[in-house]
Amino acid sequence: MVEEEPRAYLSVRLILARDIDGATMNLNGYRRRYQAILWVCPGDEYITDIAFGLPNPCWNCTSQFSIGIYEPYFLHVEVYRIGSKLDPGTSNGIVLVGKTRIPVPKLDHKICGSYVLVRPNYDAASGSGCIAEGQVVIGMETGRL
Repeated sequence: MVEEEPRAYLSVRLILARDIDGATMNLNGYRRRYQAILWVCPGDEYITDIAFGLPNPCWNCTSQFSIGIYEPYFLHVEVYRIGSKLDPGTSNGIVLVGKTRIPVPKLDHKICGSYVLVRPNYDAASGSGCIAEGQVVIGMETGRL
């Protein structure tokens, strides 16, 4: 019989994003709407409420995830602009502004930091590419269940 890995919790506090989405792109940037999706394991995502503003939308929200205590885990964060009329190529008006992957702290540890967001940026010469633009400020804490 295979024994199941003991479980722990990961508490995540998404505070805000800084300097995202080309702050000088639009003088009406304060009207822009942003939403973030966080997950450790696919299928167990947390979707934030919509935050307004540019270049620093603020969520100040907390979510918890169940994780094992032995495996290394990563928190995935994606920030989207919602209802964008500037991007006619997207049929639903949802545009990825940036994403990051952050190592989860060791068991019974807390961390807080600012993490760089990377967004796709098509480069005709190479056929692909990305650019670092903006950051998310996140606090994380782990503990035994």
